[in-house]
Amino acid sequence: MIQRVQSLFFFFSSVTLLSIVFYFPVLVSVSEDLLEIGFFLKNNYTYARLFIFFSVGLSFFSIFQFKNRKRQIIISSLARLMITIAFILLVFIYKKQLAFGIGLFLLIIPYTTLFLATYFIRKDDRLIKDADRIR
Repeated sequence: MIQRVQSLFFFFSSVTLLSIVFYFPVLVSVSEDLLEIGFFLKNNYTYARLFIFFSVGLSFFSIFQFKNRKRQIIISSLARLMITIAFILLVFIYKKQLAFGIGLFLLIIPYTTLFLATYFIRKDDRLIKDADRIR
């Protein structure tokens, strides 16, 4: 059952998080001559990057846990928690005199896809309970 919608959401979340780590700056420094210097997760911010990689791993692991829906919900919640912790680290601890970059705003996308995956898992769970009740 890897072809389910929630599996696609988990995969999209993993790919989006990896692209944020390697291709989008999360914080930006603007110098006096209006030159922007972007800070990427791949070079800086070790703990935030570690939490993002944990979230990627959990999302990818959850794709193959399709037989146990309750475990998928827990894994999805943990992956969202990891994204939240990374966001908090970037905003409150690492941000000194820096502006927010596009990568920080793009963290909303994998968080939303994980939320949607949880929604569809619960929808499948209700459908199966209703089918069992009819039998």
